Amino acid sequence: MLALVRQAFTGRYEVEREIGRGGNARIFLARDPGGRAVALKILHPELLVSVAADRFLREIKLASQLDHPHIARLLDSGEQEWLVYYVMSYMEGLTLREYLDRSPRLPVAETLRIASDLLDALDHAHGKGIIHRDVKPANVVLSSSDGAVLLDFGIARAVAASGTDQLTRSGIAVGTSTYMSPEQITALTDIDYRCDLYSLGCMLYECLAGEPPFVHRNEAVVLQLHLTQPPPDIRKLRSETPPDLAAGISKALAKSPKDRWSSAAAMREALAGVAV
Repeated sequence: MLALVRQAFTGRYEVEREIGRGGNARIFLARDPGGRAVALKILHPELLVSVAADRFLREIKLASQLDHPHIARLLDSGEQEWLVYYVMSYMEGLTLREYLDRSPRLPVAETLRIASDLLDALDHAHGKGIIHRDVKPANVVLSSSDGAVLLDFGIARAVAASGTDQLTRSGIAVGTSTYMSPEQITALTDIDYRCDLYSLGCMLYECLAGEPPFVHRNEAVVLQLHLTQPPPDIRKLRSETPPDLAAGISKALAKSPKDRWSSAAAMREALAGVAV
């Protein structure tokens, strides 16, 4: 695959090596003509069986209007020798997933800093009518210079919007079950920005508790728990969690969107007042 990608992008990007693989794409570290490091992401070929490439590329361009220090920028997208790709700014640092795999429980103060950065990013995007739909630790980079940075904004929506009925039948989920809101699980058509607040709530819960709110070896059971069960009280798992932080996360995890925070900005403002 590396040789194929290098050949396809000769003269456009200098492709150095493969650096990761996500649910939607394989990721390569590359350099643009000016020598800047970028993340070149190639959509999985099997996804293209059920996703219309031209519509995906139209949808993904919406994300190019996002310009925020805590959001990785979409720099380019297109189709090159049958490879559908998008290019994002390359963020140096561990993903939150890698960080949690090493240190399952984060300090309360660090969790609050991450929450503040990501809620600021979500507020910016939601203000432009763009929903992430796949907020999870693997889509957050902890950068020494920029703090917490959200990756792949708009990608999940572009996949969903450009998918055919075959996308559902193929078993490819738009979102990640551990962090998926109830309305995403039931495939409601009127999903709004509050699904991102739910996913962020799941992630912050994991940062403090050392595990997500709903855990089971069977993915179908996890999805059912999201739909029917309240999460365990985080203060029973992490007693030093400030009450206001526990309440803020609990509100983000409300089953009904109308019972969650009214906006990312409102949640950020509330958590800013948490005493550590």
